[in-house]
Amino acid sequence: MIEWGNFLIVLLSSVAAGCGVIALFSLGLRFAGPETESRARAAGILCFVLCGLVILFGLSLIIPFFSPFWNSVFTELFHTGA
Repeated sequence: MIEWGNFLIVLLSSVAAGCGVIALFSLGLRFAGPETESRARAAGILCFVLCGLVILFGLSLIIPFFSPFWNSVFTELFHTGA
């Protein structure tokens, strides 16, 4: 039987992460343009770095080599004590 609540959580988090990465990359392009001042360019570079970190986090969840690490992290974070 499908647990629709969990399915909805995965669906919404996937859409939010996908849109977030696209938004970060778009803001990075907007702020890091050639005609921008140094503060805006720094914000653009920060957007690119955050976009890369989100992508690396997603890859680390998929690659089996990193699974034991993330399993231990999530177990510690969401341990209910039951």
